[in-house]
Amino acid sequence: MIAENLEALTNYLWHESTKKINTLLAETDFNISDYYYLTAIANMNHPNFGDVAQALNLTKPAISALIKRLMHHELIEKVQCQEDKRVFYLSITEKGKAMIEGDHNLYARLAAQLSSNISPAKLEELDYLLDTVVSLLSEETTA
Repeated sequence: MIAENLEALTNYLWHESTKKINTLLAETDFNISDYYYLTAIANMNHPNFGDVAQALNLTKPAISALIKRLMHHELIEKVQCQEDKRVFYLSITEKGKAMIEGDHNLYARLAAQLSSNISPAKLEELDYLLDTVVSLLSEETTA
């Protein structure tokens, strides 16, 4: 039962997310991996190519290809370092921010629906359970 509910929740969130993505991008070569990389870069503070390669455990050639794809979709841009002109940092464009904000809005909407339909005690219990799941996943990721 838990597995089926997690699957249903995941499918719902991805379906809603892709609707937003499709309104922002006309091209069809944007995929879930590209979205994951975009959100990872957005969660970093103006990383350089090396920072991204290390965080995503990818080679520099793979990062270069990824950056070109995200730049092609106008989701990120390279910003040259003023102190060292050889270094470029990555910044999320307004279009990229809008894509990510769409998911944040989706999560907020779902949280509001839950809050208005579940008792405060059950909501607190749900929050505790979700915190536990996130902690377990964090431990698994860092191991």
